[in-house]
Amino acid sequence: MAISLPLSSDDAIRRTVQQMPAGYWDFVSADTKEWTHGYHSYPAMMIPQIARSFIQVIKQNRPGIGTLFDPFMGSGTSLVEGLLAGLAVTGSDLNPLSRLLAFTKTTAWDPDVLQYWMDAVASHVGALTVFEADWPTFDHLTFWFKPVVIADLSRLKRSIATVVPAPVQPFFWVAFSDTVRWVSNSRNTEFKLYRLDAPRLAQWNPDVLAAFQRVMARNQLGNARLWRCQPLPPVSLHAFNAMDLSALPADHFDVMVTSPPYGDSRTTVAYGQFSRLSLQWLDLEDAATSPAPNRLDQALLGGQAAKGPFAIPPSPTLQAALNQISARDAVRAVQVLAFYQDLDRTLSEIARVMRPGSYQCWVVGNRTVKKIQLLTDRIIIELGARYGLVPVTTVTRTIPNKRMPKENSPTNQPGDKMATMNGEQLFILRKMQ
Repeated sequence: MAISLPLSSDDAIRRTVQQMPAGYWDFVSADTKEWTHGYHSYPAMMIPQIARSFIQVIKQNRPGIGTLFDPFMGSGTSLVEGLLAGLAVTGSDLNPLSRLLAFTKTTAWDPDVLQYWMDAVASHVGALTVFEADWPTFDHLTFWFKPVVIADLSRLKRSIATVVPAPVQPFFWVAFSDTVRWVSNSRNTEFKLYRLDAPRLAQWNPDVLAAFQRVMARNQLGNARLWRCQPLPPVSLHAFNAMDLSALPADHFDVMVTSPPYGDSRTTVAYGQFSRLSLQWLDLEDAATSPAPNRLDQALLGGQAAKGPFAIPPSPTLQAALNQISARDAVRAVQVLAFYQDLDRTLSEIARVMRPGSYQCWVVGNRTVKKIQLLTDRIIIELGARYGLVPVTTVTRTIPNKRMPKENSPTNQPGDKMATMNGEQLFILRKMQ
């Protein structure tokens, strides 16, 4: 008589993922802006359905989990999904804009209160006069904004600060921030800062208040859904560098869901550039303890050059890639090394704060440097071994829509093109008991 032994949690998770239909993780037609996820654009946002599915898979096969952690929380996607799944959530990010977005998206605001103060702002801003002396004073202000837009943004900012009570202001500042980006002279379909070309700039005459009202109306719809889900579990947000989580207790979290930077911000996703205009307009209280807006990218993973001796973290996959890149460009190899040295430090810190037996859910993109693909998923798995992390399962998803060209020219030589990142690697690790 055959005896059926119970599956381990790892085997059960692996089987659940393997039984999902082909293309499941692509979420081609999914509404990625539902709930509060559509409050504000943000670079390389995790698809909410990915975080949701990760959490469902872990909860289904490891009942009793109660806490979720995201050390690279960005705009708070995984935190929102954790709340909806009944988990207490903790997130951290060096970017002050990230913390504003995550706080606002994980807070349920009284819809009637929001509407009352929105009406008050609309009445107040129409009667307000500002002068050039009231404009912000950051560098290149008139390069990125037309004078009439600066005046209108200044009026709107003063109205929010004057009329709206401080506890409610974060919701308004998020809408203001998104408005700043959309009415600027930047090509707002891209995350890096590029100014509109001369013909388009000449025709660019955005209506600041109308844009703000559209953003507020959109965000109020998402908030109303979250408001109906109360009471929500606890939320804890921090400004920690993921390379130093010493302020968090050891062996604390049940599950992690995160998407780290794919590489240093200078050459991949420029989180600092994306956030700069908003941060220069906003007066966020906690920004004083964070890197300056124009220095944010340098503070993130790989933002500082690696210094000799160039110790390579123990990953055969990383070693092989660095050897190939170095043969083509030694300086670029050192830059790549700096990112993975920093990433290795985060793996150590994350492993420390996760409970024994906990699961880590990662979403990474394997970028290409000097035509050499950096297999970050394999590198993380190899590096994680010395921190007691064992691989459970890995899947690949196709990115159906993305804000980057399908091809680029890595050598700047005419006709020398190659495909950019069109997929992501999703994988689960478990911290050994």
